[in-house]
Amino acid sequence: SVIEVRNGFTFLDLIVIQIESLNKKYGCSVPLLLMNSFNTHDDTQKIVEKYSNSNIEIHTFNQSQYPRIVTEDFLPLPSKGQTGKDGWYPPGHGDVFPSLNNSGKLDTLLSQGKEYVFVANSDNLGAIVDIKILNHLITNQNEYCMEVTPKTLADVKGGTLISYEGRVQLLEIAQVPDEHVNEFKSIEKFKIFNTNNLWVNLKAIKRLVDAEALKMEIIPNPKVHPSSLA
Repeated sequence: SVIEVRNGFTFLDLIVIQIESLNKKYGCSVPLLLMNSFNTHDDTQKIVEKYSNSNIEIHTFNQSQYPRIVTEDFLPLPSKGQTGKDGWYPPGHGDVFPSLNNSGKLDTLLSQGKEYVFVANSDNLGAIVDIKILNHLITNQNEYCMEVTPKTLADVKGGTLISYEGRVQLLEIAQVPDEHVNEFKSIEKFKIFNTNNLWVNLKAIKRLVDAEALKMEIIPNPKVHPSSLA
């Protein structure tokens, strides 16, 4: 999010400008929340100081931290003496809702009367707050919305939606067996691309997290630990 995009502006600069414009146009106070990992937290805190004079509230919170698992015996790496950062990993954007709750930020937003959160990747400059979508959610009392687009040849590695066991689910390429990857990349068979832009009702997040009802499949991401190369 701190990479320069154009004319000296970074991704984060443009996000802040967008929210400042939104708040000015509608006379509201939409805050910006940045989810970090234990790897990026300190750097992000320093960067956020740059916007101390802006007219928007910027908050940060960390996603969870899990021990890496050794494939040979399925024991956590820290139990083998690897207690440094290399022994742990951040689970990624799938952890956003539990982390929002665990950080206390979810309760703060609810206490302020906030009803919906818009979630997007910080490097997606096409992610904008579309009031028409928000109005649709409120009018129809929908608790969740994923913004999708027609899948193109530029999007073949991105997630898509499938019907599985009677439910609509997100399918990522890392979940696809090697022999079916080309089939997954087909824009004829899988025509929907997940933008990772989500609209979610905050009370629904609270209800589901408290009930431990958010269950997601673990997607393995094999890594070679430096100690194994010694």
